[in-house]
Amino acid sequence: MSKYIAPWRRSLRPASFRGVPFSVKSNQTQVGRRVALHEYPQRDDAYPEDLGLKADQFSIEAIIIGPDYMPGRDALIAALKQPGAGVLVHPYYGRRTVTLVSPARISESPEEGGLARFSLDFVEAGENAEPSAREDTQDAVESAADAANTAIAGDFAVAYSLDDVADFVETSALDVAKDAMAALEAARKNLVPDISILSDYTAAVSGVVGSLSSLIRAPAAYAQGVLGLIASLKALAQSPATALLSYRSLFSYGGEYPTIAATTPSRRRQSANRAAQAGLTRRAALIEGARVASRAEFSSYDQAVAMRDDLAARLDDEAAGIVPTAADPQAVSEEVYQALTALRVALVRDLTARSINAPRVTSVKLPATVPALVAAYAIHGDATRADELIARNGRLIRHPGFVPGGTALEILTV
Repeated sequence: MSKYIAPWRRSLRPASFRGVPFSVKSNQTQVGRRVALHEYPQRDDAYPEDLGLKADQFSIEAIIIGPDYMPGRDALIAALKQPGAGVLVHPYYGRRTVTLVSPARISESPEEGGLARFSLDFVEAGENAEPSAREDTQDAVESAADAANTAIAGDFAVAYSLDDVADFVETSALDVAKDAMAALEAARKNLVPDISILSDYTAAVSGVVGSLSSLIRAPAAYAQGVLGLIASLKALAQSPATALLSYRSLFSYGGEYPTIAATTPSRRRQSANRAAQAGLTRRAALIEGARVASRAEFSSYDQAVAMRDDLAARLDDEAAGIVPTAADPQAVSEEVYQALTALRVALVRDLTARSINAPRVTSVKLPATVPALVAAYAIHGDATRADELIARNGRLIRHPGFVPGGTALEILTV
């Protein structure tokens, strides 16, 4: 008659570490989650903050036993001394990748001859996430913006020409160039400039404006002059956010021009030149807008996503040749399409990566009207955020002493 063996005993696995077998006298396992307990003064409740899953820990009393136990003991010691994680076959929990987190304690005695006891503390080892190589997404935007500027300058030199044209075509090109300079000056006035470099910028503008009559006959030089002035605008701004506001005034440049009836070769050249000049200014502003957006700081995730989506849509439109109006439409070259698309991809990746941990905008309703200090403490547990609450809900909070109850208040979740 066979001896009965309980099912749980039949399911036990032979224990080993890095392939070295041993017997198990006892084991303890710790599982759970990491929790940071926040206890605040003058509050009766505590907040246990969940920090994620805690690594499983295994405390094992291992035994190497037998008349010739010493070779097995030495093999297990050698396995425990190896660097890095190793595979533990746990009798109850199966194969686990673990690391020995404290020195093994080995006990031997003459009274218990042929026996070595090991006290082993293992922790489950995951993949190494930090430090890790991470792409510099801001640098990727810089590189893509530089490439896009090169592409639109080259495209302009091909699309624009004053060779063998009627006088009115050249006059029209000069008028558009002067209008572009006026638009740049209007964009500059939207800034509170850095006075230390304002004179340098003004001198650069004066140089280009004074040379427009000759520059319009040299497409490559004209393109570089316009690109240089537009790029210089951001240096005047006191922050990337204010620079972006200035560039936004140029994002629809050229949309106000009336349609030119392309009834003759001269009229078709006039129309093509005007579209090329307007496109150069508009696209250069959009490229620099993307560049400064990659350097901007965001107060919330929602702000970053709104900026990302807006600029990405504009870059998509420019890459597809969708101009602000149907006036003087200009086909986009393959080089410009690829460069603007690459810039859009780089910008989306950058703003997405840098905004992922930013605070989210949400709403909350107070049960009753209370002062701002009380409201901030009730919402955030921090009365010092009262000014933030007032600033974000200025239309609803007319007085710091009365934050309305029953009304949805916009807040940031940090």
